[in-house]
Amino acid sequence: MRLIKREIKSWMFALFVGIILVLNFGAMSWYENRVVNKIVVKGNNTIQEEEILKLADVKIGSKFSSLNLAEIRSKVENHDFIKQAEIYINLPDVLFIEVFERKPIAMMTHSDEIYYIDSEGKIISFDDVGKIFPVPLLNNVGYNPINIKLDSVGHFRKQVEIIKVAMEEKVYDLISEVKVKNDEFVLLTSEGAVFVFLGDDDFRRKLVLLREFWNQVVSKRGYPVYIDLRYEGKLYAKFN
Repeated sequence: MRLIKREIKSWMFALFVGIILVLNFGAMSWYENRVVNKIVVKGNNTIQEEEILKLADVKIGSKFSSLNLAEIRSKVENHDFIKQAEIYINLPDVLFIEVFERKPIAMMTHSDEIYYIDSEGKIISFDDVGKIFPVPLLNNVGYNPINIKLDSVGHFRKQVEIIKVAMEEKVYDLISEVKVKNDEFVLLTSEGAVFVFLGDDDFRRKLVLLREFWNQVVSKRGYPVYIDLRYEGKLYAKFN
């Protein structure tokens, strides 16, 4: 009796394994013959869908089994304005390309060309974007830094630092331009076009002081001719 039960169990196990193998083989065969009938691009607000599809270089009718998703992702991420891309398949026939674009926080010009800078210091040519963003201008850099981390002079790096601190301290919207003059930094406000002299250090404390002064004094008295924050712990302003 025990022998019969053992044989039945062995037979059932063999049948179960056989069914699994058949199903797996069928699934593999089914997947092997699946082709791309539709490509969906998501997340792009600036870069045109046609440009992303060109970068991905996937043809309608391609077999999914022949696609290298990591390679497609790398191709799409070659675009300077695309920070990250995710490539995934939605069977039976859709390929999804989801992109995460960079967010410019400032712009600069060099040799009559416009460049954008994101929070990571990535420099993107206007020609790669084709769109004007309402971000502060970094002026008087005087040279073309390839990357913020490679900026040996330091002016560009400090200008980006000012912008990032301004964002953290809620005064970013007040800044229209950041200039360099005699190795010191000068802001031009977006409201009232007021010159703000920052000096060359301690930017966080100075920008907090600027924010409080703007909210408490300028909002009531009107725009000053200039604001001077170059002296430690003090703020000077001239009104007409």
